[in-house]
Amino acid sequence: MQLLDIPLLRDEDDSAGFPAAMCGYTAAWPGGILYRSGDGGQVWEDLQGFAGPVPIGYARNALAAGRTDIFDSSNTLQVDLLTGDLESVSQLSALAGVNWFAFGADGRWEIIAAATCTIQPDGSWVLSDLLRGRRGSEWAMGLHQVGDALVAITDGDMAWISVATDSIGASRDYRAITVGKGIDTDTSHAWTYTAVNLKPLSPINANGSRHPTTHDWSLSWTRRGRLSPEWRDSVDMPLGEDSQAWEVDICTDATYATVVRTLSGLTSAAASYSSAQQVADFGSNQATLYLRIVQLSATVGRGFPLQVALTR
Repeated sequence: MQLLDIPLLRDEDDSAGFPAAMCGYTAAWPGGILYRSGDGGQVWEDLQGFAGPVPIGYARNALAAGRTDIFDSSNTLQVDLLTGDLESVSQLSALAGVNWFAFGADGRWEIIAAATCTIQPDGSWVLSDLLRGRRGSEWAMGLHQVGDALVAITDGDMAWISVATDSIGASRDYRAITVGKGIDTDTSHAWTYTAVNLKPLSPINANGSRHPTTHDWSLSWTRRGRLSPEWRDSVDMPLGEDSQAWEVDICTDATYATVVRTLSGLTSAAASYSSAQQVADFGSNQATLYLRIVQLSATVGRGFPLQVALTR
């Protein structure tokens, strides 16, 4: 069983929920049922049946960071599947959403695509010609470890589990039960949905200028679209939120650990940081700023941050 808190939407339906996958260890696995309990296992709710296994595997190597703007031909990923097979597709098909996978672990899933899937003599698979950091997950690229999970998220047996927004952030118990077996044949797995699919993506293209005499900073950046991440000619990116809202943390150094001021109430992808504010925060005007820029969601609060240093 894999429950995936990832930035994936259900057919572009902007709703709270997450994909779930289940598989068995043998080809004769008859399917299974996902159950959830909100009261510590006293009552179990039948959530979803799985007629067939979703390809799930585990990595033999820690996939290194790579290019996100073109196919990553430098890195390869070797995995052992619990069940199922993979197949190669054209690069055009991979770009269109075929052979997409969630790779990593809870809290650091990267969405990747693999154009080439090659079975090895020992039964493992090597994935190459990769698309990296799909759906705004590029921040997770450098966090992979040996043993990370790989889950096929474009498999037809993947299921979407809807969640009420008032349950976001609340731990629930889940069990994966093979068809024909009792609820006690699995132990409880506590898991918390944090609505990653509803979090605004990090912005890009941060820029800034510093006035030569006043020393005031003017900051700007480009937002990305959570609902429609691909650029279309002559069409603005859908906002994907009730309204546009931003916050910018002014940090002390490149660790981004200490925030001295937060610029809030921003309703466009721009902000100003005055000389007076700089002197109040640092004791002098600053030639270099360390910024954390986030878009806000009315449902889940802060989105994924862009951390950037600007020197002028």
